[in-house]
Amino acid sequence: MEDIRKLYKNSQKEFAPYQPYLEHNRNYKSYIPATNSLLSNIVWEVYQVDDFDDSKSLALPDLCADIMAFYTEERAYCYIMSASITMQQMKELDFFSRVKSIFGIRMRTGMLGNIFRCDIKDVGNTQIALADAFWNGKEFEEKLAFADQFSDRWKIMSDYLEKQFLLKKDENNIVLYIVDRIISGQGQVSVCELEEQTGYSGRDLRKIMKDNLGISIKQLCEVTQFQWMCNCYKKNKGEILLSDLALQAGYYDQSHMNRCCRKLTGKLPKNVIQMYA
Repeated sequence: MEDIRKLYKNSQKEFAPYQPYLEHNRNYKSYIPATNSLLSNIVWEVYQVDDFDDSKSLALPDLCADIMAFYTEERAYCYIMSASITMQQMKELDFFSRVKSIFGIRMRTGMLGNIFRCDIKDVGNTQIALADAFWNGKEFEEKLAFADQFSDRWKIMSDYLEKQFLLKKDENNIVLYIVDRIISGQGQVSVCELEEQTGYSGRDLRKIMKDNLGISIKQLCEVTQFQWMCNCYKKNKGEILLSDLALQAGYYDQSHMNRCCRKLTGKLPKNVIQMYA
């Protein structure tokens, strides 16, 4: 059991999800939990954006559900944002145009089911109010809403996440195993392979992942390969032909990469890549 968690963490070391609509804001700061800490099992990154500017309006699919508090001048709005939510869906939230700052936790892939009381498949590709997802959620949301400083907000979140993780830490090993296989395989893993490796039927595997991640195995593979493509571009510091990038990311050719990228983002890879400039 411990080995599965170690395997899972190791597979994600080089898989760093990137969100330009947050990171391109001037007043962006983040904190990465220490690798030997309990919270590193749960959290990729803690971040805050002050004087939020949504002009970088493309949210990239990244496999990570986020716990986000949106602060306007009037109040805070706290949500779990699914791993597949789009920027357009976020902009349709009636308060989004008034957001002044954002505090968020980017969860490790597969960890939602270890934390929340709600049925994760109900989150789907949208968002759910924090008050409806957490035990004592309303009280928790109020604490987060009234915390002014980054350190205070993180303390509130970390205390809750640690407690919930310890209560449910042994329930999700098959999910973490599948996530590890898909990420370490750069998204190029078939359901048949997972059947052989786990002893579960394809039908059972699909249900387990849908119930625990809110997305299908196919979606998980597609987004994983897309993020590996983004990571590959960053690793080469932009000095790579798109045709070579496609092959390094495991696509058949550039046309295949173009189709998959457009499906996930509505844009071609060359347009997505501009977000890295």
